[in-house]
Amino acid sequence: MQNGIPGSNAGSGPNWDDQVRAHHEQALARGEKRVLFRTVEGRLHSYAKDELGVVTASSQAQVRSAVGFLVMAVFFAAVAVFSILLVAGPTSTGQDPLWSALFLTAAGVSGTLYAIRMAKVASAAKRLRAERGVPEPTAKQFDW
Repeated sequence: MQNGIPGSNAGSGPNWDDQVRAHHEQALARGEKRVLFRTVEGRLHSYAKDELGVVTASSQAQVRSAVGFLVMAVFFAAVAVFSILLVAGPTSTGQDPLWSALFLTAAGVSGTLYAIRMAKVASAAKRLRAERGVPEPTAKQFDW
């Protein structure tokens, strides 16, 4: 039994899905904030929102792990540093600063902050799932 749902870590099939849905509805009636989602094994599971982490809704390549978001943060930080060099670079030859490059600075800083925030969310969700013994959710959004 995980998260108050009997047998939530074993079984599959239509009867299993119906049981999980019934327990999910009961949890919602008790006021718990839960989401039905498939696990990487394809079973239906009722997740607390903080256990899901980063949920994607695309069939394209996605970043969902803390390490992936930290790599993104490093990339955006590099863009911000490079853009500052673009702004200040022309002054070494006596020209005016390239102020329009500040747009890249703002985008780089914003992207860095966003990626760090998402890395924290992904890391916390992974830690919670490990502590609670909850299976990892699938990256697929649709129930085929």
